[in-house]
Amino acid sequence: MSGDYYDRLGVDKNATKDEIKRAYRRKAKKFHPDRNPDKAEWAREKFKEISEAYEVLADENKRQQYDRYGEAGVRDQYFGDQGFTWNDFSHRDDVEDLFSDFFGGRGGGGFNDLFSDLFGARRRGRQHVRKGNDLRVTVEVDLGEVKDGTDKTLRLHRKKDCGECGGVGSKDGTTTTCEKCGGSGEIRNVQRQGFQQFIRVAPCPDCGGRGQKMKDPCENCEGVGVVDAMETLTVKIPAGVEDGSRLKVSGKGDAGEHGAPSGDLYIYIRVKPNDDFVRRGRNIHSEVDISMSEAALGDSITIKTLEGKTNMKIPPGTQPGQNFRLRGKGLPDMRGGTGDHIVTVNVKIPEKLSKKQKELLSEFKKLERKGKKGLFGR
Repeated sequence: MSGDYYDRLGVDKNATKDEIKRAYRRKAKKFHPDRNPDKAEWAREKFKEISEAYEVLADENKRQQYDRYGEAGVRDQYFGDQGFTWNDFSHRDDVEDLFSDFFGGRGGGGFNDLFSDLFGARRRGRQHVRKGNDLRVTVEVDLGEVKDGTDKTLRLHRKKDCGECGGVGSKDGTTTTCEKCGGSGEIRNVQRQGFQQFIRVAPCPDCGGRGQKMKDPCENCEGVGVVDAMETLTVKIPAGVEDGSRLKVSGKGDAGEHGAPSGDLYIYIRVKPNDDFVRRGRNIHSEVDISMSEAALGDSITIKTLEGKTNMKIPPGTQPGQNFRLRGKGLPDMRGGTGDHIVTVNVKIPEKLSKKQKELLSEFKKLERKGKKGLFGR
C-alpha cells in the first residue's frame, strides 16, 4: 500500500467528511478497471487502496484512532488478521449510485461487475455471513490503577452459541436451499428510470442472506444458533490508559447466528477524578501548603504521591507558586516513558499571630528596613 490514507484520497488532514466522500468518488471513477483496460490489475489494487482509506476516514472513531496511532490504531478493527479486505468495506451504498451514474448505459453493471470481482470471496459460496453484534461497556478506573494497570471482572449479557446444536441452528446440521433467493442469499430489486436501470441488492429476508435454511431447527435456540447468557469475563486494563480510551476484545460481542463470527467487545475507559491529584497527559500535579518560615529557611516536608508518602526538600528562599518536579513519579505512557509529579508550593500567611510571633516579626521588619537603608547608603 502506498502513502497514508489522506494522500491516497488527495485530501488534507482537516478535510470534512463531505470532502473525503467527494474525493473518494473521484478516485473511484478514476481507478475503475473498465477505464483502465490495459492495466486492470493495477486499477483493482488502486481501487482497494482508496477504499481502505475511505473506510477509515469516513468513520469518525476509526479516523481518530488513525490520526493518533497511524495504521496500527485501526488494524485490530478489521474482520480478519490480514489487514483490510473487502469484507471490511461498510460504505458500499456511498458509491453504488456512482457507478449507476457513470455506467448507466450498462444498467449499473459497472458497479455490480466490479464488486462481484472485488468482493468475490464474500459474495460467492458463503453469501452474506452476518457477524454478531458488537457490545460496548464502560469501565471506571482510578489513578492508582492507571499507574500500575489492573484487571477488571465484567458481567456481560451477551448471545452465545447454543449448547444443544453447537451454534449451527439445527439438530443435525442439515440445510435446504432457500426457495425465495434460490441459494444466492440476496434479493435484487431492479428499478428503471428512462433508459437507465438501477439494481438494489439486499439480503434475503427468508434466510437472512445465508442462502440456506435449517431443515430441522434446534428447539433450544429456535433455529438461530444462539441463546442469551450471562458471562463473567476478566479483562486487562493497561497501565497509562487515558480517559475516553477504547479497548477492543475480539470475539467477545454477540455470537453470530448459524455459526457466523462473533462480534467484538469495546471497553470505554473512564478515569475517576482524584481529590489530591490532577492529571495532565502523563504528568501528575498537586499542591502543598508550607509556612513562611519553611519557605524562608528551607525544610523537608512530607507529601502525597501515587506511590504513597515521601519527603521533599524545600530550599531556603522558596517563593509562592514555585514548582518542584519529582521525576518519574507520574504516569506511564502507553507509547513509552513515564511522566513526572509536579508539586506547586503555596506559602500560607497566618491570619492570627501570638504576642511572641508579633514581636519576632516586628524585629524582623526592623532588620529588613535597616538592611534597605544600609543598601541605599552604600
